Amino acid sequence: MSMMQEEPDPIFLSANIRLLRKQLNLSQEELAGRVGLNRGNIASYEKGTAEPKICNLLKFARVFKVSILDLTRRDLRQDTLINKEEELPKIKVPDNFDEHVKQVEEIRTVVNSLYNCHQFQIKKQEDPTKELRTCATHFDQLHDLTQALLQKHEQLLKYISGR
Repeated sequence: MSMMQEEPDPIFLSANIRLLRKQLNLSQEELAGRVGLNRGNIASYEKGTAEPKICNLLKFARVFKVSILDLTRRDLRQDTLINKEEELPKIKVPDNFDEHVKQVEEIRTVVNSLYNCHQFQIKKQEDPTKELRTCATHFDQLHDLTQALLQKHEQLLKYISGR
């Protein structure tokens, strides 16, 4: 009985690093500085003679704004829109855009007020129960997520407005 050997999935890491670096108009030295490596590391990755550690893959993905899976397994030479903002359509800012900006500010004020009230109530408890501490932890986590969501929303509004 013979075992069939599957062809390994192609790895496009070296070509993608080079392509994305050039699309951002970065030298190897500049990219190395952004990810905390030296130019020789970048050259080795682009030649395919070395592979980055997972922590460095994460840094590359962050700099290039792609997923690790796309960075390693997709041939990005086929993708003509990666990091080419000039090819993206212009977004028409709606007439009521300032209302959206104002709503974000109001929501942030409400969220911060609720959080301050929550903190005040928790501090008043002399001996909070385990359930109350768990609830407080969950509320803190929810607050952190809400703040992150509001920040992303604000970034989107700034992007749309071109500010």
